[in-house]
Amino acid sequence: MTQKGILTFQTEGVIVAYTANDVLKGVLLAGSNASALAAALVADGGQIAAQGALALRLGVALYDRPFVFVPHSIIDERGALFQGEIVFDWLRATAYDMPRSEVFGVNVRGKQDQVFARDVDVEASPIVVGGPDDAPVFVAARIGGVDLPPRFAAALKECLSSDPSAVRRVVESA
Repeated sequence: MTQKGILTFQTEGVIVAYTANDVLKGVLLAGSNASALAAALVADGGQIAAQGALALRLGVALYDRPFVFVPHSIIDERGALFQGEIVFDWLRATAYDMPRSEVFGVNVRGKQDQVFARDVDVEASPIVVGGPDDAPVFVAARIGGVDLPPRFAAALKECLSSDPSAVRRVVESA
């Protein structure tokens, strides 16, 4: 999924995921106790989606299935092309004004795809996407110290509790 224009951030950690409303949602665990906390979350019904060297991508939420999309470019209704990080600014400012604009990127199966701007849930975006390319996880929260770029940090809830049931509630409510 290393398509030009996709915002990616590399870090070490574990992503533990839960299935909530037909979406795989997870928590990013970082720091020295990440493995122990991951084991506790797995015992509470979570599943390890990825661990070790992680590639996090900045994506968007969609209104309808498959719910998660990682954009790399937009061609608006006037034919103008936007690529890279500016895609997220364009969506926030212009998606409602130009709903037929085409958003190109990668779908939840790791395949190149296209959606319309009207399909993007602008209010719920951007989101962080992690895990394998063909089974991405909407990473909703984080536990532990990891220095993230501003857009990634803003898209993740900081989970203050390491209690497995509290973590699950935070992730599922996202």
